[in-house]
Amino acid sequence: MKAVIARKPGSELADRIAKEAIEILRRHGVETCDFPNCNPCESDFVVVIGGDGTLLYVASKTPCDTPPIITIRAGRRAFLLELEESEVEDGLKSFLEGRYSIEKHKRLRFGEFNAMNEIAVLSKGRRVTKLSVYSDGSKIYEGLEGDGLIISTTLGSTAYALSAGGPLIDPRLDAILIVPVNPIQLNVRPVVLPSTAEVTINIEYNLEEVDVLIDGIISTKAKNISSSLDGPYVTLARFKPRKFYERLIELRSL
Repeated sequence: MKAVIARKPGSELADRIAKEAIEILRRHGVETCDFPNCNPCESDFVVVIGGDGTLLYVASKTPCDTPPIITIRAGRRAFLLELEESEVEDGLKSFLEGRYSIEKHKRLRFGEFNAMNEIAVLSKGRRVTKLSVYSDGSKIYEGLEGDGLIISTTLGSTAYALSAGGPLIDPRLDAILIVPVNPIQLNVRPVVLPSTAEVTINIEYNLEEVDVLIDGIISTKAKNISSSLDGPYVTLARFKPRKFYERLIELRSL
């Protein structure tokens, strides 16, 4: 078996945990290789050590359906990560013995990019942008003025979309969330769409490109925007019941 080890850069805690994980895996005959030197798509599983940003970064560099990802916390914001430092050995042994469950999350697709959390469509500089938004050809926002909008997965409903005033959605549900960012119109509200919807956005103000930010990591520009929830899966290995609402309470206390 081959494992890719990805750690939070510049973190002594992540480096220490990675060293321990590598020693454990090698004792069990698992070949290890550090990310990004090795491609997760060509491995049997991935070990991510850090915070949510580390996981999102690894996912952004993995354009395939990911192999199982074991997540170990070594960051302050680690809503998506599971194992504590004290649980590393037991967790890795459980995985190698097949004692784990799988949690799959489909990503939003935008051109060549895939988003685990969200795609943010934002105005350039300090200008107000004006957008019309469609779901499968049906208009859901017309002349939406403001700083832009967020297209989010249910997993991403706890991230940027939440900060912008969107609702919390249990990630076990399949849906697409649209959240306007600082709209001028006071009657504009977030919209939840079915997972099968295709979202298209027309830019109506100045006909310029807008900035597009994928999972807070990849930044690009676009004139025409189309996205759907048919990107490759992110597969997380889980070792204990996922207590979504308890984790939310922990997140709010940070």
